[in-house]
Amino acid sequence: MNWVVVIWSLVAGACLALAAVHLIAWVRQRESLANLMFSIVALATAGMAACELLMMFPGTLDRFTGLLQWYNFSRWLVTVALVGFIHFYLRAGRAWLEILVIALRTLGLIINFSVSPSVYYLSIETLRTVDFLGETVALVEGVPNPTVLFSQISLLVLAAYLVDTTLRAYNRGAGNRALRIGLGSVFFVLSLSAQMILVLWGFLEMPIAASLFFTAILGVMSFELSSDVLRAAKLTRTLQIRERELRRERDLSDAVFNNAPGVIQLHSQEGKILRWNSVGGAPGHASGSEGRFFWDIFAKEDRKKAEAAWHAAFQDGRSEFEIDLPFPDGTARRFLFIAAKVEIDATPHAVVVGVDVGTQHRLAAEASRQREELARLSRAVAVSELSSSLAHEINQPLAIILSNAEAAQRMLASGSGDMDEVREIVQDIIDADVRAANVIRRLRAILRQGPPELEPIVAAELVEKVLGLAKPDLDSAEAQVTVSIPKRLPVFQGDRIPLEQVLLNILKNACEAFGKDSPQPRRISISCTVENQDIVFSIRDNGCGLPENSAEIFDAFRTTKPNGLGLGLKICRSIVHAHGGRIWALPNKGRGATFHFSIPLNSGKP
Repeated sequence: MNWVVVIWSLVAGACLALAAVHLIAWVRQRESLANLMFSIVALATAGMAACELLMMFPGTLDRFTGLLQWYNFSRWLVTVALVGFIHFYLRAGRAWLEILVIALRTLGLIINFSVSPSVYYLSIETLRTVDFLGETVALVEGVPNPTVLFSQISLLVLAAYLVDTTLRAYNRGAGNRALRIGLGSVFFVLSLSAQMILVLWGFLEMPIAASLFFTAILGVMSFELSSDVLRAAKLTRTLQIRERELRRERDLSDAVFNNAPGVIQLHSQEGKILRWNSVGGAPGHASGSEGRFFWDIFAKEDRKKAEAAWHAAFQDGRSEFEIDLPFPDGTARRFLFIAAKVEIDATPHAVVVGVDVGTQHRLAAEASRQREELARLSRAVAVSELSSSLAHEINQPLAIILSNAEAAQRMLASGSGDMDEVREIVQDIIDADVRAANVIRRLRAILRQGPPELEPIVAAELVEKVLGLAKPDLDSAEAQVTVSIPKRLPVFQGDRIPLEQVLLNILKNACEAFGKDSPQPRRISISCTVENQDIVFSIRDNGCGLPENSAEIFDAFRTTKPNGLGLGLKICRSIVHAHGGRIWALPNKGRGATFHFSIPLNSGKP
């Protein structure tokens, strides 16, 4: 096997393949001139490899001289394209230095075609053969031309340009890619210069192999361009994912906007309606609404009031007003409008939300009439323990919904709303709504003597969930909570939602037991043990303690709170009894009280 032919043929073929790939890349993306310059470097290097291979088997002296002339043209083209690649890829080269490198190489090419036989030799005497890589190849014997030093000087200037551009690109933030391309190219350019000097002056018995050095430079350049392609592909995937996320967020916000109850409108700074939801488009302006002023949708006698309230929102950031809103069927309903100033693309806008309060007013009037009528009846007949119990137990989820809605309203009013925070608030509202529905369903089943919906429960997870639900009350009471639950506590069977309500009610009572004169720190401790095949939860506080008639605290309508219903502990007892357990309270030796409730490990089989 002729290794010389194999190696130089592989070099030429690889260079042509690289040239074709990057030429196609440039055709598809014309602004990527670095790919065009790379393609020219690769094409010229393939030409150098072909000339070097033919010069090693020239046949005649005249043919060798002709090949040497065109070999210098390929070297000139490689140098010009290499400078172009560095210029367009790193974008940090000095223009005068680039012009100097190209000018020197161009002058050397002109000298090459102006003198005979070439810029390398004053005269070529003969061809002789040497052994190279196991093959017999031709080497020229002649008198070296002093002008060859001019060619070497141009290589040194090229190396200086590469070093200077590399340092400038690195300082501008190009990082390691600038070092790899710049220093790699400098190393191979200097190695090429040394090899040519040694060969031309007879110190090294081998052919000129400049194509191998430029192929190595192409390898470094190709590595960086491939890395750029991979980075671009990764960035494209990231952008596609982000675009899908933004589309989902936009769809979600559109769904919330269009399906929200009541009127929602977006106004320009001048008061013109820019966007409205399905309800907001109902009152006589579903078509042709865009560009109309907000106050024009009201009756003539109410427009000044609406316009004044709207302008107050821009002055004060927020305004509220009640007004009759006309509908296409000729009717009008009373709406409560809240207008809030927001910033969109650094331009003031207004978001207006309207809620139908006419129905609420009518319902309130009807309720008042019914209360007057029911006042003549027995309160015992009017009050249903089941309905009161449900109202008591869903108060906490409703409070969460209200606080989250108010937080969203404040964010809109301040104009500093963040979509991530808004999504979290909406999710909290959904979770609280689902929890309220579960509380109603489970408590109705239990209070009507229905069987609990049993599932495996881990005590530590139950306590952790309830502490999250009670966090607002705990923070408000400035209570310090400690939890003591053994790691190997057995899993027990129970109805999770009602048991969470039991623990939540006791924790809320503990928070309310801390009066203004309560000691600091205010402590609540939660522990869990196993006693006689029962799992026992204990909640201890250092609040005001139990009332004198503590035996009655689990009876219905017994309360020490000004606004209490007296149903919380009654419901807790019903839930615990439905599980076959029991609940009791004991005073502490110092301050406070400890509530205990037990659930059989085989709950549901009392």
